Amino acid sequence: MVARRRLMVGAAAGLAAGLVPRLGAATAWGQAASPFTPGADPEAPQLNDVVAEGYRRDVIIRWGDPVLANAPPFTPDDLTEIEAARQFGWDGIIAGIVTPPQAQDGVARLVMVVGHPDVSARMVFADGRDRPRIAGKLQGASVLNLSYRGGRWVVVDGGYQSRRISDGTLCTITGPAAAVIGQSVQGILAPGLGCVTPWNTVLLPEGRTAPWIMRLAGRAAGFSSPTVGAGFGWVAEIDALNPTSFPAKRTALGRMPRAGVACGLAADGSAVVFMTEDAPMGRLFRFKGAAPVGDGSGALDAGTLAVAMIEGSAIVWRDLPGGIPSLTATLSAARDGARFDAPAGLAIGPDGTVFLACSGNPGRGVDQVDALNPRSGNGAGHVLALTPAGGDLAAARFAGRAVLLGGNPNTDPSARYTPGSLAWLRSPYSLNFDAAHRLYIGTDQGGAVSDTADGLFTMEVSGFGRYALDMLYLAPIGGAIGAAGFGPRGRDVFTVARHPGATPNADFAHPATRWPTVQPDMPPQTTLVSLAR
Repeated sequence: MVARRRLMVGAAAGLAAGLVPRLGAATAWGQAASPFTPGADPEAPQLNDVVAEGYRRDVIIRWGDPVLANAPPFTPDDLTEIEAARQFGWDGIIAGIVTPPQAQDGVARLVMVVGHPDVSARMVFADGRDRPRIAGKLQGASVLNLSYRGGRWVVVDGGYQSRRISDGTLCTITGPAAAVIGQSVQGILAPGLGCVTPWNTVLLPEGRTAPWIMRLAGRAAGFSSPTVGAGFGWVAEIDALNPTSFPAKRTALGRMPRAGVACGLAADGSAVVFMTEDAPMGRLFRFKGAAPVGDGSGALDAGTLAVAMIEGSAIVWRDLPGGIPSLTATLSAARDGARFDAPAGLAIGPDGTVFLACSGNPGRGVDQVDALNPRSGNGAGHVLALTPAGGDLAAARFAGRAVLLGGNPNTDPSARYTPGSLAWLRSPYSLNFDAAHRLYIGTDQGGAVSDTADGLFTMEVSGFGRYALDMLYLAPIGGAIGAAGFGPRGRDVFTVARHPGATPNADFAHPATRWPTVQPDMPPQTTLVSLAR
């Protein structure tokens, strides 16, 4: 067995000196479990984050830190709209990273888009009373300028591309349904797991927008009309390198609450976008562009929507009917689509294999089990590999298999991990590939406290050790992982420790941890970090 990488527990200013005990071997496919050492499980939730040995963790930006140069100081006990509109949000998911043209000074720079999907009133406001106008500004997205200076990545104060996107941001509406619902709308709501397109823009999918619309109605400008909902539930495309551009909501991709998206190119050069429905029994969709993308202009404004159907262990794509109703009421048009166990993150591998994270669904019945949703009543989740015929993302049929069945191999006999795995997980949520084609799996248990913390795990998808799992980073108790991104040097991994301390019974005054500052007068803060080798 390969020796387990040791882990180190991090504190606010750096890494603590103590080492967490070594982890035993996880369950292999078809083999009996090798029990972990009792009382010495390094995956157990802790007050701090945990970093694999050999990596240095640096804090880049936290909830309340400035995104815009004119942001006021953070006053967590008495938040204002101005703070919320100019500072980094309470929640965070990396949507994508694009590289700007090289400047004459030779300094490495990146532009990162981080979505802010949620704002929990009990964790954000000192008295626990919701303030929708402030919450609407806290959610949305941040566009960050990063530069590599002094051996680490830092946020550029007053960076050219830096901006905040919120419920007040003007967005254009494009594609076939624009003529019906209008050419513009104010705001992006509840963004989920995004991606970078082959033409270097960022896709930001709107998730469950209905609760946000109800929350903002009559309280925030622009949300009083009974028809305002038609402008939400779309995929927004953002030109992160152009700070004067408007986010564009692409109606050809349909309207629904999405958990995640992934974008690639078909063999004919047209755009292909895979999308997951944000639901416990969610569906998987595909958009196929009508023409080669060229420079990307209009690549997502015409094409065909399809929903996945399960046939044995494969999926086949069923085109939705043409016309506006399939775009504005996409779930109704896809009512017969196959249902997956809380489908979320998507990532496209080098051979065209689409990896899908299913976060788990305790509500699936015994009579609803199939080859791609192989367990009933299980909330630990699984990861699927869906390989298109001929490697073409536009293929009609994808061969499928489960490459991981989550859960504690000591207590759940249905948990399955490839031989050589050195970690285990619950509730896989985000998926991202680095330049070396290594898959990063982020987990999200929604703040629940279980026998493992949420973390960022790695998986090789080819060669020796294919599908073996290892652990890179764990969020503090109550936290989750907000996807992963990568620096150009091949040695830097970015991730977000989301809403630390937000366990089910926690609130502003009584969080489960006060990480990352661990100061008694500071709340816990969602934190973007870099992990450097």
